[in-house]
Amino acid sequence: MRILITGAGGNMGRGIIPRLREAGHDLVLSDVNRLPDGDSSAGLPFVQCDLQNGFGLERAVVGCDLVLHLPAWHGIHWGQKTEVDYWRLNVDGTFYMFQAAKDAGVKRVVFLSSTAWYGHYNKYGFTKRIGEELCEYYRENHGMRYVAVRPNDLTPWGKDWVNHYGARLLYGGVDRDDVLDCIAQSIQFLETPLSEGREAENLVVHAVRGDVYTEEQIAGWENDPVGTCEQIFPGSAALVRKYNIGIDRKPSVSKTDDGARVIGYAPSRHFGTFLETLRRLDEEGGAERVTEMHCGY
Repeated sequence: MRILITGAGGNMGRGIIPRLREAGHDLVLSDVNRLPDGDSSAGLPFVQCDLQNGFGLERAVVGCDLVLHLPAWHGIHWGQKTEVDYWRLNVDGTFYMFQAAKDAGVKRVVFLSSTAWYGHYNKYGFTKRIGEELCEYYRENHGMRYVAVRPNDLTPWGKDWVNHYGARLLYGGVDRDDVLDCIAQSIQFLETPLSEGREAENLVVHAVRGDVYTEEQIAGWENDPVGTCEQIFPGSAALVRKYNIGIDRKPSVSKTDDGARVIGYAPSRHFGTFLETLRRLDEEGGAERVTEMHCGY
């Protein structure tokens, strides 16, 4: 397919480009600023677009089969961006994307939403609710098929890999690669043509992390976090103590939904896979090797 990626220079855009190229898709990239030279976007067509007013979208979407819509101000921009900023990019930008897609005859969209959707009346979650309403409006009125992907707590982790990445996997955090898997599988799902007489799909997928424990296994966690963790992840106690991993709160349990099952999304990164990596790094070079870990996005 020929796919327009809006917000291609952002975190998820930079991550999904090489995956989609490897899968054989033709890509058109757009963003408000040009992408850096020499990365995975090299050689791909680029159309500069300002989604806050829609300029450039009508050129970018011509000849495309699907739009992957990624740009938004997120929770991490809360203190820097106003309600007006959130509205212009997250709402107006989504509306202009759909209008351009409709005018160009594009019938398939993957929309990057968020579990902030459940925060009905904060300035981020509210705009994501409206974004998904736009998805549904264009499905009902213009026959557009869409998948809305809702990641949970995806945040660049800076220098603190142990706690800002690893420990967060116990409390709702999801690995970026799992979210990228979910996006790629959503696109693959929309590649299948609609059979005659079928209505356009409206699919929501929660891009959550994988779990390898049950509610029963974590019962009483608060009373003995390290001991309970050791029972679930043998050999973890020494690592938790050595690296002062913050696991005092009871973990959450995440479950994949019907949308995930439809597209085949099965997250594979979790606190256990983090511990495996931590153990390997510790054996290779101890704390010095662990502190070398830096966020790649």
